[in-house]
Amino acid sequence: MSVILRLITPAAWIETLYSRGFFVMVRTLIDYGLGWLPVPLFYVFWLGVVIFLLQLWRGFVSTKRTLLRLLAAGCWLVTAFLWLWGYNYARPPVEEQLGFDRYQPELGELRGRVYDEAIALAELRAAITSDTTALPSAVMPVGLEDSMRLAVRRTLLAHRYPAPGRPRGWQLYPRGVLLRLSTAGVYWPWAGQGNTDAGLYHLQQPAVLAHELSHAYGFGDEGTCSFWALLAADQLTDPALVYALRLAYWRQLAGRLRYADPDNYLKWRAELLDPGIRNDLAAIYANAADYSDIAPALRDATYTAYLKAQGIHEGLLNYGRVVQLVEGYRRGSAG
Repeated sequence: MSVILRLITPAAWIETLYSRGFFVMVRTLIDYGLGWLPVPLFYVFWLGVVIFLLQLWRGFVSTKRTLLRLLAAGCWLVTAFLWLWGYNYARPPVEEQLGFDRYQPELGELRGRVYDEAIALAELRAAITSDTTALPSAVMPVGLEDSMRLAVRRTLLAHRYPAPGRPRGWQLYPRGVLLRLSTAGVYWPWAGQGNTDAGLYHLQQPAVLAHELSHAYGFGDEGTCSFWALLAADQLTDPALVYALRLAYWRQLAGRLRYADPDNYLKWRAELLDPGIRNDLAAIYANAADYSDIAPALRDATYTAYLKAQGIHEGLLNYGRVVQLVEGYRRGSAG
């Protein structure tokens, strides 16, 4: 019945009755109940799974009964996923609710955006330090989780979205537990908390954390969560945090330009890109190299199938939707 509701309920009803109604209650109950536990609920969830499987093994009676119990557990998980968070995948797109059209820049516009944003990034970086070596972790402020939660919350409220509760954003250990699966962060709906990999480079932590907190506030679409993460920079005054968030988006733009015009992009980057930014990028790549992927093809296929099952038909390409959203939003704001 829960799955059927997901399939037949109009998006406008989901937005009104679930995302701005029932989910607000769920978010509040989780955050002011289990959310106060001093450990990530991600660990508690998997401990529960292990205990269930051990009990299933110890109480084995027949293969048929065991399979039925597994099926029942799977049904409970799917039902809990939908009611705790999953219906948010069916809410109307953010561009529809905010009244702008997505926009894909042409090559010339894309080149200009990459170059102009690089100049702005260099100015932000200069406000942090004049040293062009890679920024140390000491530039990140204490209380990153609180800062990013407040910035995302203010961003959503400024755009007339509810931002209930106090969602957590934990760092998961051991380092690489997510990075080795080609993932920097994850929102775990059965725990109601966002998580980032503790091995993630410090300049990447703010953007990934803001992305996962956007999930926690009720957004399933990956591009939309990265969109909110960038807009959260407008709510911050710390130049290191603003730089980190805008650098994450600039890398999306630069990646597209490198794909479309590799020779000119690489020449420009080597000759004109601020050396401090180049060193920060090199440090990010070096850190990522410490966590080699485990079965990347399987991960991509699995997550693509999951996203498509939630109605996101482009699969992993949905992450790149952030460029169309940001550029469309900026054009709409300018207009």
